[in-house]
Amino acid sequence: MVKPTEHDSESIAVPESVMDSVNTTLSNLHELRSHFEQFLPLMNPQILSQIPPLQRAHSLFLLSKITSTLLALKLRCTGVQPDNHSVKSEFDRLDIYQDKLERLLDLNKAPLRPSTTLNYRAATRFIEHSLPDLTPWWVVILVYYF
Repeated sequence: MVKPTEHDSESIAVPESVMDSVNTTLSNLHELRSHFEQFLPLMNPQILSQIPPLQRAHSLFLLSKITSTLLALKLRCTGVQPDNHSVKSEFDRLDIYQDKLERLLDLNKAPLRPSTTLNYRAATRFIEHSLPDLTPWWVVILVYYF
């Protein structure tokens, strides 16, 4: 944590709220580092080949999202707005891939086959109109076995 010295508190060049934000960001970065160190070995190609494709895509997306967020943070700390930087196109591309990945994850949660029900009245009308020579008795038998 960054603590102001006694000399700094006399001049108060940096407001206390800013210092609190800096300290919070610093602790978050330390926490991110510990999680990132656990996550990074999972990006080994041998381990990735054992993961199902959708989870592999999600893992690789998270890695790229972490990297781009850290780059944006670095740019902001150096006084450069990421929106005005050439890396903005990469951020936009990541947003597109995030939308695609979310759609695929939603599709993955859907049932394998949508449930269907038969509308007997519509089936009867279809059969009657497609085979006009049928008597009502045959229509009943076809609908029953349909």
